[in-house]
Amino acid sequence: MRCLLFFLIVPFAHADALAGAWETFPTQNNNDAWNLYSYDDELVAPPLWADTEVDPNPYAYSYFLGGEGVWFFADEFTAGGALVGDYGSVKISAVDVSVSIDPAEIDNIDLAIYANGPAGPGYYFSELYLPEDLGTEPDWYGLRIRFDDLWYYFEETGPRSFTPSAAFLNSIEEVGLRVFPVSGVSNQAYVGIDDFILVPTVDAPGLSPAADNGTFTLSFTPNPGVSATIQTLDPGSSWEAIPGQTALTGPQTYRTAADAARKFFRVTTKEHLTQVVSP
Repeated sequence: MRCLLFFLIVPFAHADALAGAWETFPTQNNNDAWNLYSYDDELVAPPLWADTEVDPNPYAYSYFLGGEGVWFFADEFTAGGALVGDYGSVKISAVDVSVSIDPAEIDNIDLAIYANGPAGPGYYFSELYLPEDLGTEPDWYGLRIRFDDLWYYFEETGPRSFTPSAAFLNSIEEVGLRVFPVSGVSNQAYVGIDDFILVPTVDAPGLSPAADNGTFTLSFTPNPGVSATIQTLDPGSSWEAIPGQTALTGPQTYRTAADAARKFFRVTTKEHLTQVVSP
């Protein structure tokens, strides 16, 4: 794992990271709100953008300038601040990102975050993705970097590992992907990124059923970035979604008339992504 040898002025974190935030780089503005640090010239500028004339699904990319690594990162000015801030309270469990690479040209990839961690405010780094974790052909590869895995920071004696705490996850001011090529890579080698997602925690919400004055009530709140569907068991023993009770987000209270017939209800949940916009 590589150690940083430079410092950046880091903005104050946006208060509310958006669980399920989904960056698809649909416009030049979205792309230009990101930052790209080149280890070759030590400069920061927006990444290059592959628009719909290049690919039906636009993405951000960079060549490995000077055969050195590059670092795509988002701060409070990216996507209106939706990608930074308090990850803990909204239960963001991981970061997903798709990368377009040739594994034969890659040394390692990691996620870098500026937060208040065990060594104080500074940069912290995920486990590495290595070429053998990917494939053998140039392609798009989906990466998931989890916050319940080990993370790392550097001291004079070398790297130290830790598991992210609530305080760490509550203080994220910058998030980015570092990609390092192998030595001697050609000047045509590049890396693209797309579908950068703050992954929500999808689990069953706590249910509060009640019956009063002939009315059955079911209350619950899905996690941020999660949608719910209320289902009932039909006479054929199949679960069917109740009309109007699908794709529910935020606090919910469902009411229906209680009658003599026995009824069974359940709530299913799934990831609910929100495409972000940079004005």
